[in-house]
Amino acid sequence: MSSAAFSKVTLKRAAESRVFGGHLWIFSNELHEGFQSFQPGEIVEVVDTKGRSYGVGSINPHSLISVRILSRECKAIGRSFLHAMLERALESRSRLIDDCNVCRIVFSESDFLPGLIVDRFESVTVYQALTYGMERMRPAVEEWLDSRFAGSTIIAANDSSMRSLEGLVRERVQVTGDPIEMSWFRQDGLRLLVDPLKGQKTGFFLDQRVNRKLMQSYVRRGDTFLDLFCYSGAFGVYALQAGARHVTFVDGSRRALELAGEVSDANGFLSRYSLIEADVFEWIKEQEEQFDLVSIDPPALAKNRSKAMTALRAYRDLNARAMKRVKPGGLLFTSSCSGLISRVNWRNALEDAAFKSHRRVRFVAFGTQSPDHPVLAAMPETEYLKFAVLQVF
Repeated sequence: MSSAAFSKVTLKRAAESRVFGGHLWIFSNELHEGFQSFQPGEIVEVVDTKGRSYGVGSINPHSLISVRILSRECKAIGRSFLHAMLERALESRSRLIDDCNVCRIVFSESDFLPGLIVDRFESVTVYQALTYGMERMRPAVEEWLDSRFAGSTIIAANDSSMRSLEGLVRERVQVTGDPIEMSWFRQDGLRLLVDPLKGQKTGFFLDQRVNRKLMQSYVRRGDTFLDLFCYSGAFGVYALQAGARHVTFVDGSRRALELAGEVSDANGFLSRYSLIEADVFEWIKEQEEQFDLVSIDPPALAKNRSKAMTALRAYRDLNARAMKRVKPGGLLFTSSCSGLISRVNWRNALEDAAFKSHRRVRFVAFGTQSPDHPVLAAMPETEYLKFAVLQVF
C-alpha cells in the first residue's frame, strides 16, 4: 500500500531524531496541529515537515501518547500484518527460552506490537489489549491465538488502569474454553498456579523466572525464608525446592495467601510454611524475628512521574526494614517493577536503606526481567524490572 493511502500526522522537529532512532511513541506535544480530528485507533502515517515518512501507527488524540508506531514501512495494518507479527514473536521465543509452553509470547513494544501482552501458561493463554489501536485488533488477536494454540483457554485480562488512560472500558473475561477459576502449569520442576480471572496482571509473574533461579543458587538446606508481598508464593516455593526449611509468606491479600498455600502443598511442602495476612508495610515495622533469607517484591510504587521521589523514599524505608529482618551474614533478595524508577536511582535507594538500617550491606548480584521480556534498545521504557541480591551484616 502506498503512503498516499494513509492520512498523515506531522512530527515536530524536536522529536525527529528519537523517532528516527527507533522509539515507537509519539507524544501529543510532538505533533503539529490537526491530529485531534482523528478517531481513536485509526491508522495514520507519521511524516516530518519535509514529507519524509517515519512509518505508520495507531493514533489516539485523547491520550498523552498519541501515536504508537506499528511499522516503519507504509503497509496495511490488518489481519495479515498482525498474524505475521505474532508468528515472529512466537518464533523468537524459541531462541530466547527453553519452554514456549510457559512464557510471555508478546511483550508490547519490544515485539513491535505496542499495547499487546500475551502470556501462555500451557493450556491457558492470557492477553491484554492496552491501547485503542490494539483494542480494534482484538478479533484478529483472538483468531490467531485460537488457531495457534488450539484447545487453549483464552482470557482477555483487559482491566488494567492503562485502558482508562486510553478511554477504554476495563474488563476481564474468558473468551474461549470451559469455565475456569485457576489453572495449574509446570515450570522448573514445580507445579504453579495462574489466577487469570481474579489475579494481578495476567495472573502470574513470568518476568521473575530467572531471578527466582538466581535466588535458588544462594539457598542452603535448613534456611528460614521470609517472602514479603508473596502473591501466589513463587519465590518461597522455589526456596523450598532448593532446600529451605521453612518459608513465611506475608501478603495483604487472603486470596494470594490461599494460592501460596495450595502451591506449597501441591509440591509436597506441607508443614514447611506459614501464612500471614497483613499490610506488609505495617507488619514489617513491628517484627523482631530475623531470617536467613528475605525476599521483597512489592508492587510498582511509582504510578506516574510525579510520584517517583515519593516512591524512592518508600523503597528506601521498606528495604531498610527488610534488612533488619535478615540475620547477620544472611541475604536480601529485593525487586522493583517500577519502570519510572531508574536502575541507578533504585540502587541509590538501597544504599540509603543500608545506612538507615545501621547494617553493613554489600551487593552480591543483580538481575532483570526474564529473556521472554526483552528490552528494546531504542526504548529504555521497556526495561522495568530490577532485582538485587544483598548480603547483610
